[in-house]
Amino acid sequence: MGFPYKQVTPLVNSVTATTTVSINGGMQVAVVKFTSAAGDLGSVTLSPIQPTAGPVTFQRGQQTVNLKKATFTAAIGFTDGSVFAEGDATDQQGNNDTPYSASIAAWTASGDAGVKVKPKIKEDQI
Repeated sequence: MGFPYKQVTPLVNSVTATTTVSINGGMQVAVVKFTSAAGDLGSVTLSPIQPTAGPVTFQRGQQTVNLKKATFTAAIGFTDGSVFAEGDATDQQGNNDTPYSASIAAWTASGDAGVKVKPKIKEDQI
């Protein structure tokens, strides 16, 4: 497959994170775009030069997505690349604020899919 590598990960409240990893200036760069049924919410760009992003808030209509922190690791040699994101999001009516904490992308140094990732959503503890 190779680069660019793209992975779509559902988060919470119809919010989806689409991560596209490409080679730019000889290094791996990840663009994470947040969307929902309401449309595009916003994006962040991560690289070895800027491996973290956040806190940042995206809003479209009544829906809000808070990205507390996104963390990027480039794939080098036998180490898989990854993007991890955590924060919270409301539904399209601005209600039901729900936290998320997920590995949203994983790939190998050749740009192929790494470990199959599934979002790990933090559930409210009772």
